[in-house]
Amino acid sequence: LCLTFTESGATNMRNRLRDFIGSSAYEVTISTYHSFGSDIIKTYNSYFQKLKLDRTDDVRLERPIDELSQIKIIDSIIAKLPFDSPLLSARYYLKDVVKTIGDLKQSLYSPQSLRDVANSNLSQIELIQPALDTVINQAGGISLKNKEKMSQYAKLFEEFALQSGSLIELATADLASALEEAGSLGSSKPLTAWKNKYLFKDDHNHFIFTARDVSLKMLELASVFEDYESELRTGAMYDFNDMIIRAIDGIKENDELRYNLQERYQYILLDEFQDTNPAQFELVKLLCDHPVHEGRPNVMAVGDDDQAIFAFQGASVGNIQDFLDTFRDVLVINLVHNYRSHHDVLHVAHNVRAQIAGDLHHKLSGISKNLLSSNAKLPKDSVIIRSEHASTSAEYSWVAEQIKQLVDNGTSPEEIAVIAPKHAVLENMVPFLTSHSLPVSYEKRENILESTIIKILYQSVQLVSALIANDKSSLSEYFPLVLSHPYWAIPPLDIWQVNWQLGKAEEKRSWAEIALDVPSLSTALNFYLKEATLAPTSTLEGTLDRLIKDTPLKDYYFDSAKRQEDALFYYEAITYLSTIRDNLRAYQTSQQKSLTLTDFLYFFEMYQTAGEGLINSHPVMQGKSCIQLMTAYKAKGLEFDHVFILQAQDEVWGSTSRSKSSNITLPPNLKHIRYEHGGDNERLRLFYVALTRARTGLYLSSHTHKDDGKVTTPLKYLGDTGNLSPLMPPHANQIQTPKQSTLQLGQHQATLWTAGRLTLAVDYKDLLHDHLETYLMSPTHLNTFMDLEYGGPEEFLVNTLLRFPSAPTVDSEYGQAIHNTLEWYQLGIAGGNTPTLEDTTTFYNNEISKRHLSSVDREKILARGKTVLTKYLTSRTAMFSTPALTEVNFQSEGVTLGDARLTGKIDRLEVDPVKKTLRIVDFKTGNSITNWTSSMKAYKYRHQLYFYKILIEGSRTWRSYTVTDARLEFVEPDDLKNGEPSSPLIIQFNKDDEAEIKYLIKVVWDKIQKLDLPQTRQYNKTLQGTKAFERDLLTN
Repeated sequence: LCLTFTESGATNMRNRLRDFIGSSAYEVTISTYHSFGSDIIKTYNSYFQKLKLDRTDDVRLERPIDELSQIKIIDSIIAKLPFDSPLLSARYYLKDVVKTIGDLKQSLYSPQSLRDVANSNLSQIELIQPALDTVINQAGGISLKNKEKMSQYAKLFEEFALQSGSLIELATADLASALEEAGSLGSSKPLTAWKNKYLFKDDHNHFIFTARDVSLKMLELASVFEDYESELRTGAMYDFNDMIIRAIDGIKENDELRYNLQERYQYILLDEFQDTNPAQFELVKLLCDHPVHEGRPNVMAVGDDDQAIFAFQGASVGNIQDFLDTFRDVLVINLVHNYRSHHDVLHVAHNVRAQIAGDLHHKLSGISKNLLSSNAKLPKDSVIIRSEHASTSAEYSWVAEQIKQLVDNGTSPEEIAVIAPKHAVLENMVPFLTSHSLPVSYEKRENILESTIIKILYQSVQLVSALIANDKSSLSEYFPLVLSHPYWAIPPLDIWQVNWQLGKAEEKRSWAEIALDVPSLSTALNFYLKEATLAPTSTLEGTLDRLIKDTPLKDYYFDSAKRQEDALFYYEAITYLSTIRDNLRAYQTSQQKSLTLTDFLYFFEMYQTAGEGLINSHPVMQGKSCIQLMTAYKAKGLEFDHVFILQAQDEVWGSTSRSKSSNITLPPNLKHIRYEHGGDNERLRLFYVALTRARTGLYLSSHTHKDDGKVTTPLKYLGDTGNLSPLMPPHANQIQTPKQSTLQLGQHQATLWTAGRLTLAVDYKDLLHDHLETYLMSPTHLNTFMDLEYGGPEEFLVNTLLRFPSAPTVDSEYGQAIHNTLEWYQLGIAGGNTPTLEDTTTFYNNEISKRHLSSVDREKILARGKTVLTKYLTSRTAMFSTPALTEVNFQSEGVTLGDARLTGKIDRLEVDPVKKTLRIVDFKTGNSITNWTSSMKAYKYRHQLYFYKILIEGSRTWRSYTVTDARLEFVEPDDLKNGEPSSPLIIQFNKDDEAEIKYLIKVVWDKIQKLDLPQTRQYNKTLQGTKAFERDLLTN
């Protein structure tokens, strides 16, 4: 088991391992902590499934809650607090409450444990007060005389040392350190710092121990936290931290699960260990605590406290010390040989690292941080340049010119990185590079609510809502707005004529009534008038589908010609539509009802009211070899020949860079759970990470004046004086100050102004590069690619790879509810508690209530499902009494077929552990089939079952088993009213057929990876056409 902190880190690790051991690398579980926690729950779902109907926990972790819904829940809880609550003002900083609850969960605090800390703190405050009164308050305060002051603090230390409690003990330890430091320095400043941290004045001007109201707030926060968790459970929702928390709880509560995981994962590697948080390390501890290890499991943690840059996500560098304290006989290996960087690069990095206070090597004996450049293959000479420029645009222009020279001299673009701490700094660099025809790769971030396609959708919903409400005033605004969009191809003059007519004093008709007389407006007008009659009884997703697909919008923006013409717009538009759809679904989860057009508009208003954007990030690549623009966080773990550090000044990398602090103050014994915007140590570590990405070329640039003319602040970590930069190697410590003419400066400023409005030439294949790197093929994907009747390669690209959003059909929602109910039913039997038919239909009803359905459709399939489940479960009692596994997920099984990486989920596996045999069972709703050759449905079902067999035999867990056969279980009678469920259809696997399907999978995989999507116009959209397509793929 290999665990790391980011998805990119996991991908990088697997790629490196693949270079060493080939395809066997896919058999090793390599994952982020959160994905691993989620996989535990999905793979071992029987340990997490709850059978009580009054519990609605989303044990599958399929209903994530978005940040906006979290804020809304917290808002509703805060609104119910009494008028004198110490947290009532939190309604003005709800995001801080959400963030603090997340911090608590990452540090394994529950509402009750937080309450215990708060109550204990209040008791300790009362307990220590007499000592403060005796030593300080009764003496008239803290003496101004140094000797008397030292004496007071010494007495205070003696009094504190007599008491217990986490808050007092922390204060005592800090006071001991402050006394020692004050004595050695001959200064009382350390004691003053201690006073400012632990002592406060009350209304009587007396010193008290910590701010009592802070702990009172924590007491109230515990109740808010508790109500928040209750809301998540009631709504069958989860937040990001629950992926690990629930896995931890499940392992703690189930010894059998813990032993199974400990048996499966006997060798554990923890990469980037300094970036883990306490919850993540707790998960590791549970995998390592088997008695047989005697405190010495096979676990290796690799970390560097100087690169601990993810504290803002809950990471704790203290985990390195915790590792040493947790396990016995830990072997500490000090890595001092650096095989990446030239010694001149390490010279600069060392001078920065030396400024970090409290490094771990000061606490551990025998640890050295003096890195030795040990790569004999590196060039003898390095390129280290420290440059300063007059303005931002002058700096960016100089950087672009240096990069152009490197590329012209033979450096591959992908070996050049431009690094900054924030995306905004990097995006402004893009036009300078493109002006030199340099290909770029960067992560583009955009508020999708401001994007063209989402604005169109929003305005269309406004129009339909106004039609439903018959709001004539709003209609005269929305009709011209929506009909002016280019996809309607309406002449602007025709729209203006309606506006002019409406403005006449004698005109009594509405905008729509006037427009009916204009021929060019009739099609669009009739569409929206009809939509206003459909929308009130439709789901929101159904309405959005019609607004996109039943208007010229889809053909105008999303045909294949548009993809070739402007791939970036095409890709982003689909991505933004998918993102808005996903966020609406997450929002619906928190609402416990089907969404309406009004909810859609309110969703936008919530973001506007909160002053927040709905940010989407996606990679933009202009080819396979590009200049890499990335934040220092993203660059972590990567290396390049040449690294350019942008804006090396205090406002960007240093202590004057802006960061918002939380409005929720924590008591001293809880401050460890939160990232406090780190101060110099945190920023030095980030700067150090950026520097150490370079092999031989390191360029640090800055500018002296901001765009508004104000002078910038030099980065104090560099210690520049005059024209010297003392942290650089002696031969490179002169600060270069390139001069540019007024004309050049004006041209550079004009280039800077184009940032954010630049249209990049991008191939959609490059946009999908990262996705294809981690892509896994499922049986559904294979069938979508091959099915020319309803799918095909083009459909696969748009709907599977690009994920063009579509509302779920009634049949798909019904089928998913039936599958989830059968899973629940089987798990109940496995747990020795066979559910009754009444309980089963109640569970099904709960499932349907969560689905994206109109009220009419919901009522229909409620009755349908009850009838189906009653008949099916009654007729299949004997089957369900047979031991079996349910919803077996192969995502983490590392199944490969040649180069193809495969995944899938099997409804039911009937296992004979003695004979080591398996039977595959797949549940189907809808009409049954009686043979494997007569229909497209049979063709796809057959492919699906063979694919499952391939998954099983290629998996880590089941490869020693033999698959005897597979069968389809038809849950619904063909005659729902009078009939009984059809007999199962069994397939006996054939080696020749299996070999052919294996070859088909390899061919389709290769087509997908190359995005070589065959044209299929020459084939009929029938089963015969699909088979002809398959023959051509196999033979060509």
